Amino acid sequence: MSRPRLALSRAALPLAVLTLSLLGTFASAAPLKIASVSPLSGGLIGSGTELKRGVELSVESHLQEFKALGYELSLVSFDDQGSPVAAKPLAQTIASDSSILGVVGAYNSSVSNVLGEAFAPSKLAIVTISTNDKLTKNGWLNFNRVVAPDGAQSVAAASALIERQPGSIYVISDNTTYGNGLTKSLVQRLSGSSVKVAWYGGVSSDSEIARVVQRAKVSGVGTVYFGGTDDVGGRLVNAFSAAKLKIGVMGSDGIDSPNFIRQVSGRAANISYTTVFGPLSLFSNSGDFSARYQERYKTPASGVAAYAYDATEALLGGLRAAVISAKGVPSRVQVSSAVRNVSLPACFDVEKSACKTISGAISFSGTGERQKSTVLVMKYDDMLQTKMTKIAAVNASDLK
Repeated sequence: MSRPRLALSRAALPLAVLTLSLLGTFASAAPLKIASVSPLSGGLIGSGTELKRGVELSVESHLQEFKALGYELSLVSFDDQGSPVAAKPLAQTIASDSSILGVVGAYNSSVSNVLGEAFAPSKLAIVTISTNDKLTKNGWLNFNRVVAPDGAQSVAAASALIERQPGSIYVISDNTTYGNGLTKSLVQRLSGSSVKVAWYGGVSSDSEIARVVQRAKVSGVGTVYFGGTDDVGGRLVNAFSAAKLKIGVMGSDGIDSPNFIRQVSGRAANISYTTVFGPLSLFSNSGDFSARYQERYKTPASGVAAYAYDATEALLGGLRAAVISAKGVPSRVQVSSAVRNVSLPACFDVEKSACKTISGAISFSGTGERQKSTVLVMKYDDMLQTKMTKIAAVNASDLK
């Protein structure tokens, strides 16, 4: 029998489909398919590609395991363009494909909301890295996430801002579901504190950014909180710099990305952010993952890739349990139930590749929140290197 090998194929379609499959398996091997959904075109292609790659690495590491059970595991990746509008027909396509038993994604909260609604009727399992608080409040038994929600980030951001005593601040959203959720939560957390919100609004286009920069210039405000993605965040920081405004910026994990760093190169002074991702060096099993990622893609991995990897580990852990329990190809309902009940332990072995997760133990609450997650407060220095200033553990039971 020929040695199994991994075959990759890329379809020249807007879906940017990438399939990973194990060839040379037994002819009787039953197919098991999962999908990833992320922006593979447009302004968020950097983070979307990181998500897809994290999923790919996890799938690759389990091909032989599923083959030994008599199954051919494969992955198909879809491009949501970072848009809930584009995601709607895509979500229906995935939901109607009965061969897909689980999904990892999306990156954008607005897209994850579209996926959640589309997958709920068939109970198609989904594990997301999106952070909007409302995503786990819909009663979707098939929906889970592996990162801390916006509410936890806003608590950390509000605490950091109050400690700094900036007086008054501007709070700016990028007009996405993600950005709106973060900024509204922050405004609520700051209510009654010593930090006053002098202006709150949303920007996404260059003209809107120009207007808010001019407003900030006239007002003399010294601190801005930005809730949103790296594309708008980078353009906003560059606009402040072009206007020669020395404004301190606190952001969210949307600007914890290589794309943001590329955009603001040379203009990163006095920028901090909260993140549910963080540098890989903080994770106990980052060494093996980082090495595999670098070898595979010839570039360093980010926290987005690491959490996408862990989301896939949780999904595949549930899929494997469902396969064993069903003694055959399981139903979507069986997979969703198994994913909700998955329990992956923490790992402190930094020398070997036996660890199942990168970010620690993974299990889910009754609403799909991770039982224990973390939020970091980070700061960029002038050389765009990051330094952690605070870390907070978040328990699912503490989230209201």
